[in-house]
Parts: sequence; structure tokens; C-alpha cells
Amino acid sequence: MKTLSVISYAIGCILLMISCFTVSISLTWWLGGIAVAFLIGGCIFQFNVVKETHHNRYY
Repeated sequence: MKTLSVISYAIGCILLMISCFTVSISLTWWLGGIAVAFLIGGCIFQFNVVKETHHNRYY
């Protein structure tokens, strides 16, 4: 999960940067939306990593 969160963050950041330099407005919105989805996925994966480590620590 930790690797997935890092990969999701990296892909999301790259797509967000690419969307800033596109000429087409619709392409900018599509790339921005996909980037946000990857960034949210990275947050979810990171939350699951933290939850697993806390769960293993206390039990």
C-alpha cells in the first residue's frame, strides 16, 4: 500500500503539471480531474498504511 500511495501521488502530480500547459480547455479539465482522482487515491492508500501500522502496534 505504501508503494501504491507514492505511485499515485507521483502520477497525480505529473498529470496536474501537464494539465497546466495544455492549450485545450477540455483536455485541461480531463487531465486535472484524473490528477485529482490519483491524488485522492494516494490519500486513501496512505490512510490504509497508517491504519494497518497502528492496528499491528496495539494488538
